[in-house]
Amino acid sequence: MRERYGYGCRHPARRGARGRQTRAEATLLDRSPIGIGSADPVSALTSPDYAGGCIVNLTASVLDAFGVDPPNPVCRHLHGDTLRGDGGIVLLICDALGFRQFETALRSGRTPNLRRLVELAAGGLQSLTSVFPSTTTVALTSLNTASTPAQHGMLGQRQWIEEVGALCNMLRFTTEEAAPAAFSEELVRVVPTVYDRLAVAGIPSFSISASEYEGSSFTSLISSGSTYVGYRAQSEISHLLASSIGAAGGGRGFYSIYWPMIDTLSHLYGPDASDTQEVCLSEMDFIDLMVGKVMEVCERNGQTLIVTADHGQTRLAPDRALTLGGDVAALLRHPPGGGRRALYLSSQDPTALASLEVFQTDDVLLLTADEAVNRGWYGGDCAPFRARLGDLIALAQSDRQLLFDYGSGVHLQTGAHAGLSEDEMLVPLVAVPFG
Repeated sequence: MRERYGYGCRHPARRGARGRQTRAEATLLDRSPIGIGSADPVSALTSPDYAGGCIVNLTASVLDAFGVDPPNPVCRHLHGDTLRGDGGIVLLICDALGFRQFETALRSGRTPNLRRLVELAAGGLQSLTSVFPSTTTVALTSLNTASTPAQHGMLGQRQWIEEVGALCNMLRFTTEEAAPAAFSEELVRVVPTVYDRLAVAGIPSFSISASEYEGSSFTSLISSGSTYVGYRAQSEISHLLASSIGAAGGGRGFYSIYWPMIDTLSHLYGPDASDTQEVCLSEMDFIDLMVGKVMEVCERNGQTLIVTADHGQTRLAPDRALTLGGDVAALLRHPPGGGRRALYLSSQDPTALASLEVFQTDDVLLLTADEAVNRGWYGGDCAPFRARLGDLIALAQSDRQLLFDYGSGVHLQTGAHAGLSEDEMLVPLVAVPFG
């Protein structure tokens, strides 16, 4: 969740010849994806599976288990009895713990509690897709509302908000300006949270997350309707879970736990680099201890325990970063929305923008926002929020990152997410009923 600074097919680079249409101009006129080569590069991406295999469907299943009508289809990977334990449901969300990272941890032999959990699960270790873009603000909003991005309107880390008249940072809830101005989360709240829906049905719910997040606009947006329980250290989590179960009076309740540190470390070191893999594996040691303690609480009190993530992460090569310069800025209505793996570009001349040299680079895929919507990446038509997407979407693929100076310089990362590679999109799903 924290912001720590201010992937994918590879295709050969190709330049437009003088006097001829560039590939960008030609395909823009056809309103088709701007890719290189005869194969459709978009079809090779990992799209969200909103029909039953996405994180959205996971929390839809949670609502369904409590007898509350969900706003989207339930998860096809969860059998009917899995979520119907007498003590309710505990959902542990490990930010940026991708499916492959989870598998690596299991193979390491260093995570006996996760191994036991997988062995106990009727479906074993399964995978879900994240949403698009696969970034924290969007994915956590989807998990906490059981809604697609097109339904809840959170479409990127940064997005243009018509009501504010500015590009806004959706984690900080401030404008992206030299003197940032704060705005209320109520301006963008359009769907109830899972907790709001449960409260109407008389089901208690608790959000167990870092104490430093309590009271922030983003936290308020995604935890409305729950009792917020802030931890100051990882070792508190199982204690706070047990206390929350006690506060619920022993009946069925929903308990959501959020742990952010895999995301933080993967941004800094990369999720799978051979020389720094020990860092993320060491973090998995601590997560395994936490899972063991949480399992003990669930076993004593009869909850179903689910472990998942909001998105994964992919390794980047800082020396292959591309910085969008003044030629790009001159054709934009406002600075780009989105983030380094998926940028939203709003332009008075999209064809001229698409023809710029930076967008002819290998491992950069440019397509119209309409194409992304029509391909179902957002889970709907985005009609009320269409201006937030702009005209074009630039996807960094392979180990690329796209940088733009919003006023405080550019900041390289070694790992990131928001794109549609398997590493960014696939997350683990393990569910065990202890009731």
